[in-house]
Amino acid sequence: MALLDTPQPDLSLEELRFLVTLAQTQSLTAAAGKHGLSMGSASRRLARLRGIFEDELFVRAGLQMLPTTRMRDMLPRILDLLTSSKGLFSNDTFEIASVKRTVRILGVDNAVMTILREAIVRFAKAAPNASLEVLPINSEMLELLRSGRADLAIYPLKNVPKDFHMLELYRSRCGILVREGHPLIALYTEKGRLAMEDLRAYRQVSMDFSGAPEFSTAASGATGQETAVSMPYFLAVPYALMDTDYTFIAPVLTLLHFLRDNRYGLRMLPAPAEVSPFTPCLVWHHGTHSDPFMQWVRGVVTQSARSEAKRLGALEAD
Repeated sequence: MALLDTPQPDLSLEELRFLVTLAQTQSLTAAAGKHGLSMGSASRRLARLRGIFEDELFVRAGLQMLPTTRMRDMLPRILDLLTSSKGLFSNDTFEIASVKRTVRILGVDNAVMTILREAIVRFAKAAPNASLEVLPINSEMLELLRSGRADLAIYPLKNVPKDFHMLELYRSRCGILVREGHPLIALYTEKGRLAMEDLRAYRQVSMDFSGAPEFSTAASGATGQETAVSMPYFLAVPYALMDTDYTFIAPVLTLLHFLRDNRYGLRMLPAPAEVSPFTPCLVWHHGTHSDPFMQWVRGVVTQSARSEAKRLGALEAD
């Protein structure tokens, strides 16, 4: 059987670097610190590696962690492998401008005008031979990422399965979008704030993303209002508000884009304090975690999203 056909353990270069650091420092505490891990995470990583190699790898002797015979034998080969891997990231073998790939991102339509707006420009300049494809969020999101049919998702999750990674992009406060002359504007001017019961006097426009209840709830503000119009498209919301007394609660970053267009005649009011801030996350499967091109893509998306949020002053205060 060919070597590539033989089942191999899922082992990352970062885990190999961790073993080298532990061998050099002979201290789990020092190795954890150097790799940005908590002691619990470092212990779990060592336990996982012990299981993969079916060896203790390091044994405690007083305050030191001493390598076993198996670990001492493996160390030169691990160092050779890490040295060889550096070539994968050199400009001689990996140039972003020459990559011909399609990056598939799961998201909703407002992600394009907020989180991806600047990223698309940077992507076009740095990777002119690659392309982006934005796919709709649905109940198969994790399976699409796991199977490689999608590369990234932009989604406000709190937890992900163990074989996934998640990064919070930013935290945005929420606002209320209404038409000019809406009764809530006068009420806000009078009281200086709006409460949940004030909103419940008016019906809302809500988001409905099939199979994605977390996103639907976050996007609609969870105010307990009756729904007048339900839709999966953020960009259609202004047309439902222009000539009605409906309201719409969403992240300030999204609402600011609507306010730029004077055709809609809309106003934004602060949401009640009970409305939670909106925290979009970047989600990806461990299978693409070490892919150098995808590492670059994730960096571009993250930096661009945070830059846009900071530029528009939409961030939630810490």
